[in-house]
Amino acid sequence: MNSSSVNKIDAAKMVDQLAAITGAEHILTDAEDLQFYSTDVYRQADEIASVVVRPGSVEELQAIVRCGAAFNAPLVTRGGGASYTDGYLPIRQNTICVDTCRLTRIEINEHDMYVTAEAGVTWAALNDALKEKNLRTPFWGPFSGLAATVGGSMSSYAVNYGSGLYGVSAESLTSLDIVLASGELLSTGSAGGKGGSAFFRYYGPDLTGVFVGDAGAFGIKARVSMRLMRRPPAFQACSFGFPNAEQALTAMMEIAKLGVVSQNFGLDPRQQKTALTRMESANPFDAAKSVFLSARNPLDGALQVARMGLAGRNFLKKANYSAHFSVEGLSDNEARAKIAEVRAIGRQYGAEVANSIPTYFNAEPFMDLLPILGPNGERWKPTHGIIPFSNLLKHHNDFEALLDEYKDRMDALGVQLTRMLMFFSTNGFIYEPTFLWEDSRTIYHEKVYPADLLPMVPVHADNPQGRALVSEIKKRIGELCVQNGACHMQIGKDYPYLQTRKPEVAGLVRKIKAGLDPSGLMNPGALGLD
Repeated sequence: MNSSSVNKIDAAKMVDQLAAITGAEHILTDAEDLQFYSTDVYRQADEIASVVVRPGSVEELQAIVRCGAAFNAPLVTRGGGASYTDGYLPIRQNTICVDTCRLTRIEINEHDMYVTAEAGVTWAALNDALKEKNLRTPFWGPFSGLAATVGGSMSSYAVNYGSGLYGVSAESLTSLDIVLASGELLSTGSAGGKGGSAFFRYYGPDLTGVFVGDAGAFGIKARVSMRLMRRPPAFQACSFGFPNAEQALTAMMEIAKLGVVSQNFGLDPRQQKTALTRMESANPFDAAKSVFLSARNPLDGALQVARMGLAGRNFLKKANYSAHFSVEGLSDNEARAKIAEVRAIGRQYGAEVANSIPTYFNAEPFMDLLPILGPNGERWKPTHGIIPFSNLLKHHNDFEALLDEYKDRMDALGVQLTRMLMFFSTNGFIYEPTFLWEDSRTIYHEKVYPADLLPMVPVHADNPQGRALVSEIKKRIGELCVQNGACHMQIGKDYPYLQTRKPEVAGLVRKIKAGLDPSGLMNPGALGLD
């Protein structure tokens, strides 16, 4: 029996059994709810989920998976919901959407220096819990950490805070608890041993790695364990304006090789304007309070607030590209020594400007999901490539040529492309074009965008031609990424993972999928798998 053969009577029985597991109050079957859970940042799925279920424990999650298997019903898992690559969108009938919002337990092992968080824990909640003990994980969240969950960030990878030193989200892992398609719970790393705990990742084959970046195709993440470190007490930041993208990219690559930057990002002129708009829209007293409280002492806090006030928020409005760097240290001297090395390189390629942007983001690291609509109410769709340094300038030039090719059509249909730039560790560069185009909102925007701000956002008419152009250009950008040897995070069902692998690699991935999920019920379509 395939999943499409489940009849309405069986579907009703399945919903009843799911309700018996979690309680009826944690089951959603209303048409509007199902539409919302079948829509991500970019689009609505062609197939709508049959039911949304919210487990309250790992044991309930296991029971839900067994129930799905009994009815041959596919399962997709939704964390913070900020996917824009069809990550949790159904492609088959009778799909169960598992919402992890109630899986929020956190266990901190301060002695052995690791933390275990259930999959639905947000990065902001984890950061708050660890801050009370002066601890944090090495990678400590993306910009979207108010919504983004630890489970989703391991299924899709994530970068930003801490990535300059510690890499992508997975590089902080010690162990995963995975609910397999059978309903069994698999623990990886040292937690997979008899009497073992989740303190260490590597013992024999790295089974943890099999389930990272899998978009939920191999199993559902139930718990995530990560190593801990003491929070560095010292912080320094600097910002540079650059006359063009080549200077900005070259400076960022050279600074990456120092291995001292904790977080960084570069902005093209439009992205820069958006970042400044966000700062301007914040309550200035709240912003000043956040900067003051994040400082190492009251005097330093007062000085930082004064510098932000003197710099104002117009200092980059005439710059072409900018880049922003933050460093940490065990002492002010260490942090200052690191930022001095960053400045020495930055000054070779651009001009130093006030560091208000990285200072602000250090104080207010996690943002509401405001970017899901552009500054003027546009629809928003990022795409990206992780580029080797040797191909970065070529990739940029290829992208510029693509923009020139499409300029007239983009202007006619109200489509724009902006870019954010970021390095992680000393050997990877994220080149992230983002589409903005005038179009009607979806149910996702209506429910996720902050309700108090939504009435002030411009509304646009339906623009199917603009959407079609975005899809066309997105495909061309993907071809450039393949040509220039790029990798991707957040593969979902969007990036061409399986079809671009060597035959031996694709064959191994299919064998792993068949061994772990023989009925193909775990997020069908993810990674390009059936």
